[in-house]
Amino acid sequence: MKGKLHIIIALLITVCSSCVEVMDDFELNTAAPRIVVEATISQEKATVILSKTTSYLNPSNVPYISDAKVTVAFNDTILTLKEDSTGFYSIKYSFPMETKYHLAVTIGDTFISGETYMPKTVKWDSVVVRLSEFSEMYHQIDSTADLYDVLVYVTDPKNEQNYYRVETYENDTMKSSSVTDDGYFDGQNVQLVTMLGVYEVGDKLMMYLKSIDKPAYEFYNTLALSNSSTGMFSAPDNPKSNLVGGALGRFYAYSVDSIGVVFE
Repeated sequence: MKGKLHIIIALLITVCSSCVEVMDDFELNTAAPRIVVEATISQEKATVILSKTTSYLNPSNVPYISDAKVTVAFNDTILTLKEDSTGFYSIKYSFPMETKYHLAVTIGDTFISGETYMPKTVKWDSVVVRLSEFSEMYHQIDSTADLYDVLVYVTDPKNEQNYYRVETYENDTMKSSSVTDDGYFDGQNVQLVTMLGVYEVGDKLMMYLKSIDKPAYEFYNTLALSNSSTGMFSAPDNPKSNLVGGALGRFYAYSVDSIGVVFE
């Protein structure tokens, strides 16, 4: 019986291999490069990164754009950003909260603009570190290590529409990022972060709460939906951008509060 099985498998391999068609002249359709703008304003600094979309077959070779004119305007102030390195522009400044900002980028004959609003800072309330309820179960894997929950809480301002971007870092490495609005917890004290893990002495966790405007929230929300679209026939749209002038990317301002934990 085993001898017959071997013969059948060999025949199947022969048949399948004979059906393989080699496509020597296969080519990918290429689209014209588009400008990509990644622009942010914090309370201390404005940063703009300019580049062009690159080939699917060569994603690591990003063509950054030099010699552009980049300005940020607010109230009666106009600031020109300096090009620190190819395609990277920035300026340090004490940017005010609850302020609308305007971005202007000139690249040759191309003009790109954007508008954003920096909300006031919403601060973390507290952070709680506790032994996880799953720690005993984890001891079956490693009896020498404990599993911890790190929980971070915030009180959302009442009767205000707030949008947040939450980022968590472990030893300076980003572990997660997400966006949310306060539609389900307006004015409430809520837990926005849960970090479950085994931590050693000296490990440092940092949690950042960035207050952003609605267009920034929509950009990251549609970006997440676009990245999660994996259907065979799906063609996800580009993330919803607040830029005018045909460029991809986003421009957003944010105020930020941070809280940290060091394991001792």
